[in-house]
Amino acid sequence: MGIALCFVPLILAIVIFTTGYKLKLTHQLIAVFLGLIAVLPISFIQFFLPELPGIGFSPILHALLKSLLLYGLVEELFKTLILIFLPKKNLTEACESREFLQLAFVAGLALGCFESVVYYFDHLQIANSRGATLLYGQIAVRIFTSDIIHMMCTGLCGLFIYSCRNKPTRVSFLIVAVLLHGVYDFFAGFAGNIRWFSVAVVLMAIAECRIKYTSLQNNDEQRA
Repeated sequence: MGIALCFVPLILAIVIFTTGYKLKLTHQLIAVFLGLIAVLPISFIQFFLPELPGIGFSPILHALLKSLLLYGLVEELFKTLILIFLPKKNLTEACESREFLQLAFVAGLALGCFESVVYYFDHLQIANSRGATLLYGQIAVRIFTSDIIHMMCTGLCGLFIYSCRNKPTRVSFLIVAVLLHGVYDFFAGFAGNIRWFSVAVVLMAIAECRIKYTSLQNNDEQRA
């Protein structure tokens, strides 16, 4: 039951994009596969990357730098690399930017959902001792926070790739994705009420993705 719950956002996204937007299912499955592939190098690097030196840094600044470099920069760079292999042929010409963004969303959700599965297994024993309901509640929280931040930041990376192919290149899209992801993990790492500031970062990521997508659309219209 827990594993199925982890993949609910991904399944819903695929159903909505397939039925509501006529996005090809085969393209979405490729995006899922790419999202799962990205988990391996990201996890490997995050596990073996040496700890940042704490000399001259306060604990809070050290935590912020670690979040920006380890979770922001590393993850978003690898996600950007795998998005290069997203299908770009046979996309609807009039909706190319939207469809590419949706495929990036699917890849980001696949990565986020797989991370939730890993989280589920890591905490299963603890959850059994405390009651499984607690773990399901934590997974539900991840659906509305971690999964969404992965989805939006990967979307921004996808828009960056799209801009590279259609000019002008918007490097700021990638920078924003790195910063948002890093700041999100910084706040999410706290144990107290300050961790709920991560929700504000999630909302900001949604807004940024919408703004950046609209700017690309306007650029496409001017070029046409």
